Amino acid sequence: MAAEVPLTETPESRRQVHIDLIRKMLVQEQYYAALAHIQGQVRESGPRDELRLLEAQTRRKLGQDAEAQALYRELLKTKYAADAYHGLGLISAKTDQRTAIWQLQQAVQRRPTDSEMRNDLGYALMLAGRYREALPELATAVELESSTGSVKARNNLILLALVTGDETAVQRLMQQSDVSPEMLARLRKQAQSLRTRSAQSPAPARKN
Repeated sequence: MAAEVPLTETPESRRQVHIDLIRKMLVQEQYYAALAHIQGQVRESGPRDELRLLEAQTRRKLGQDAEAQALYRELLKTKYAADAYHGLGLISAKTDQRTAIWQLQQAVQRRPTDSEMRNDLGYALMLAGRYREALPELATAVELESSTGSVKARNNLILLALVTGDETAVQRLMQQSDVSPEMLARLRKQAQSLRTRSAQSPAPARKN
């Protein structure tokens, strides 16, 4: 029997190992370490779009919004455009709700089956009081994330039902997803806060 030939490590396989390591660091919130590894990869293999995206995501997590925005904008005409619009939308949500919604819509248009993007768009629409538009985004996100074990969109859909006073939908969602009483209490408190904020928001100025 012929001896088994060991697989040869290639530059691309080494790069992929580092990319996987960086992604793991982001999940573990080791943002400074991730940034150091990204910089090391840029020196070793040159600037690439995938590394730009990872750096943009890392800098956004670190609160370095200007640097993250610049990197995201470089990616708007690449295959990572959906991720770039998503990141820009999350940054804009801090100061400019209308722009954030538009950017998140651009992300969803480019990747309609991404549950996180759908969820973030639905949440932004809910914060803007656009409840009818928020509902299908959050409902779609719930169904898309059903296989991931995530409950973020589910909680936001319950929150939307609470904000709009739809107790029938709240009870249905509770039964379908086994939400704890403690979680429901937190969501009710958040819904009250959102209703209060909406009531206190100034009415839009009339045009002459």
